[in-house]
Amino acid sequence: GSLVNSPSLTLEEVQAVVDEAHRLGLKVACHTYGGEGQLSCLKAGVDAPNHLTDLDDESLALLVQKKLPFVLTIDDLLSLEPGDLKATGGKNSRLRMAERSMKKARAAGVPIVLGSGATNAGIPHGLQGNQFAVLVKWGMTPAQALQTSLIGAARLLNYNWVDRVGTVEKGKYADLIAVSGNPLTDITEMERVKFVMKGGRTVRN
Repeated sequence: GSLVNSPSLTLEEVQAVVDEAHRLGLKVACHTYGGEGQLSCLKAGVDAPNHLTDLDDESLALLVQKKLPFVLTIDDLLSLEPGDLKATGGKNSRLRMAERSMKKARAAGVPIVLGSGATNAGIPHGLQGNQFAVLVKWGMTPAQALQTSLIGAARLLNYNWVDRVGTVEKGKYADLIAVSGNPLTDITEMERVKFVMKGGRTVRN
């Protein structure tokens, strides 16, 4: 029932990636579940540490010290849940670990940013609205859950896209969605998007 974490890169290699990217004015994301690889990413100061499923105290201290966000992806973990439970005899899963880690990070004041693990046909783009209900189940208010996908996520984009997206205000792209009901009273409304506007152009109505 425990997670085995094998790092792909050494701390020195991750540091080289981060240093070179930052020299060019770019941000760096990492994909890590825990262990040595997670510590290397956080020590090197990656801008968008993804997953952090096995968040130990040393990793949490680095998040706080370096003022890094916790980038949480739930859509992929939901799809992995049945296999994880089967493999561990029902004892553990990456989804359960992510819940514990997210709550630990929130309690320490770490900002939570919602990401996506959409990488293949099993985790397709377009279904990520189901993550909001999980965040509410894990203790966030609907408003807090919605906010994880807005300005905090925009801040992680390269090329100063935070100046163009993430909030509704003059001078920014009109990237809007609409639902029929009130997601503050029923967060699952985010799974039933009726209207989409991208850059001021209606693409779904």
